[in-house]
Amino acid sequence: MKYKNWGKHKLFSSKVIFFLLVLVSQTKAYDAVFYNMSASPWYDKLIAMTLAGIVNRDSSQLYLSNVYETWSYNQTDERWAEIYAQKGNVIFDTVKTIPQLLTKFSSYIGGGISFDQNATFGNFTGQSFRWQAEYAALIGGLSNRLPVTPQLAQLYGLNLTDSVFITDYFDGDSPKWVTGKLELSSHIWNSISTNSETRYLALLDWGINNLLPLCNPNKFYIRELTDFTIKHRMFQVNLAGTDALDFNSLPSQRADIIERVLNYLQSKNQNKIFHIYGWMHPEPLTQWFACFGASFHETLMGNLSWHTSFPLEERQFIPKSSVDEDTITLSNKFYILFISSEGDAANWVMSFQSGAWLSASRGLNAVGWGWNFYLFNEAPFVAAYYYDSATPKDGFLSVTSPLGYAYPDLWGSNFFSNAVDSTRSLMDKFNINNIYGYKHYAPGYSTMYRGKTIYNSFQFQKYADFQTAIGAKLTMIFDPMLPTQTPNTQYGALLFNHVNDGSFYGNASDLQTFANTILNNIKLKQKPGFILAGYQRFRQEEFYSRPSPSTSDISLSRLNTLISYIKADPTVGNDVEVVTPELFSALMRKKLGISNIPNETDAPSSFALMQNYPNPFNPSTTICYAIAERQNVTMKVYDILGKEIVTLLNEEKDAGYYQIEFDAEKYSLASGVYFCELILNNNISKKIKIVYLK
Repeated sequence: MKYKNWGKHKLFSSKVIFFLLVLVSQTKAYDAVFYNMSASPWYDKLIAMTLAGIVNRDSSQLYLSNVYETWSYNQTDERWAEIYAQKGNVIFDTVKTIPQLLTKFSSYIGGGISFDQNATFGNFTGQSFRWQAEYAALIGGLSNRLPVTPQLAQLYGLNLTDSVFITDYFDGDSPKWVTGKLELSSHIWNSISTNSETRYLALLDWGINNLLPLCNPNKFYIRELTDFTIKHRMFQVNLAGTDALDFNSLPSQRADIIERVLNYLQSKNQNKIFHIYGWMHPEPLTQWFACFGASFHETLMGNLSWHTSFPLEERQFIPKSSVDEDTITLSNKFYILFISSEGDAANWVMSFQSGAWLSASRGLNAVGWGWNFYLFNEAPFVAAYYYDSATPKDGFLSVTSPLGYAYPDLWGSNFFSNAVDSTRSLMDKFNINNIYGYKHYAPGYSTMYRGKTIYNSFQFQKYADFQTAIGAKLTMIFDPMLPTQTPNTQYGALLFNHVNDGSFYGNASDLQTFANTILNNIKLKQKPGFILAGYQRFRQEEFYSRPSPSTSDISLSRLNTLISYIKADPTVGNDVEVVTPELFSALMRKKLGISNIPNETDAPSSFALMQNYPNPFNPSTTICYAIAERQNVTMKVYDILGKEIVTLLNEEKDAGYYQIEFDAEKYSLASGVYFCELILNNNISKKIKIVYLK
């Protein structure tokens, strides 16, 4: 079936919403090979992953089960195989041995790349990988050969040669002959007088000089090699520090190697964003990557070569949780939102959010599912599955940016245009306008790392400028530099912060205690009020028997119980409504009097004084205003007889959108009607009526 391209879809209309019938299934059977490797040795798994990356480049031909399954949900491979069979009309031809697999795809295989299986290294306690084996796979992916020991080459009938010829598929660098036998004693990385780290770094140094120019100039892989690395012919290093948050735990020699690759990729992508995959340990160095113009994607898993090559005919992606902003009603309630975290990570996206998406409890209460929309764009069949199987209570938002795990405030000005255009394209395609972003890693406010500044907080003006430019309607953040659970438009974009109040990775081990924490936050608000109640890791039911449960993990059935505790509160429970991110955003903007946060071209054309919120209020209220050019701004509050109570503001302001708080308790005011006046250059003025009720 062919889908008509309707262009940019508008989420709402005053009269009608158009929904395109979505048919994910293919019109004819799709033949592919299935190989379950749960009982296979490591070397056969490495052969199969390399082969999958090679044969899945143009179309999905080889699906591997239990080769490198995501750690967060151990039925990921099995469930996707079922979905591809049911929704994609895939007919799998099962093979059971490596010889059978090699026979199936013999036309793709040019031979083998040999390695020393005893060459191992580990960056930190608990990690040990065969670095020559990974590099044999890397070279094999560039030359259509498979990684094998000399003994396996003989067993599987794969020819070995001293040198192999590698062609540049990307930007015309001269082809090269490189070694086809990594285990040879003549190689510098096989010197027996040095330790394993020195030997591995020597191989990486050789690789930067000889292989990097022939690899993908737009993509780079860190950590354990996967079929996705092979598919895109990425350069790969398996380097890390020893501490999860201390970026100085990455030894300088390892950092030097990574920095050389980053500088090379930056030179190849001077005016556009490039992408890094895998995982970085310590995680704060993802900010370091951003300083070079990179976006990051956690992808430590297999089968991404399959998911990102499976065909899907052109279609529209419209969340079932979309709202018509012209018809929604802002009621006198407390609106609360729960968001699934980790949505930027493939381990969560591809694992059905650790199985939570498959729960029978999904759809009973509104939630927000965080997704990596860059990955959705890479794997459209996966995106289609989530869009089509969602309920109206499954809200969608981007984590941490539509381009992935990224920090737009750290991207240089030369990347701005490309980053905005690329982001807008994804937002338009997937009809998503709400974002959750965070950073919180640097000690103090900022620190310098290898000449780059890493921040604990966002640079709010730069961040808001980007969010405004892409047309984000609401950006939720975790940042210690802004008031918690408070809308903020002083930088131009609508930001909503939640910090240090139990709502970020809240402790869900005791549901009643967690409910009380949320209720305490709610009771600090006035209606209509907005609370981001929890940014949690959603997990499958009975997740305590699964890998790595933590106190911030919650299943949907337990989340529903938590919500029931909140609604049972005798004081505020009846006034609580759990909503999706889309409704949360639309209602908040309606309360603020903001129909849309303006785009970069929509600077205020005149000055405006918006109605305060809440109104009536007790004891404080927020007043928003906008000015079109730099000028003196005065804001005063008067009583009903015209007597001045206070001058809230009298200073020069640049063009933009602002907000200011007025606390009636500071001035010992009686209940009643007051007026707030905004005056520009002691000339033009606007006035609103505000009502204080004790």
